[in-house]
Parts: sequence; C-alpha cells; structure tokens
Amino acid sequence: MSKLLDEAIEQLRDLPKEEQNAAADVIFAYVSSDERQYHLRPHQVAEVKRIQRALREGETRLATDDEVSALKKKSGL
Repeated sequence: MSKLLDEAIEQLRDLPKEEQNAAADVIFAYVSSDERQYHLRPHQVAEVKRIQRALREGETRLATDDEVSALKKKSGL
C-alpha cells in the first residue's frame, strides 16, 4: 500500500462509522470502474491518432479476417 493511501485510511478511521462507510463506497466505486482500467496515456492517444490518419489517407490498411486467421495459425494460436 502506498504511504499516501495508508495516511488517508488512518484519517478515515477517525471518522464516524457512517462517514467511513460512505468513503468505502467511493473507494469501491473507483476500484470497480471500467473507465479506470482503460485510460490511454498521451503517447498512446498520439499513436491511435497517427494510425487513424494513416488509415484515412490510405497509407496503411487493417488486416482481413483471412490474414488474421493465417497469422494465428502460423503462430500456433
């Protein structure tokens, strides 16, 4: 556990039980949030935009289903 989280939990222990439960609800909501799991970093956003631009301009293309299947077979997947 990080030092900051440990300090926050120590402060929460001093709160009334109802407020502790409210804080726990917030933490559980954060941990279970799908959005938390899928944030891209700035360099990843830039890469996605670069690929989208290359696709629009015809500089590259997506693999077909047959090409993906052939690659999986070749790779033993």
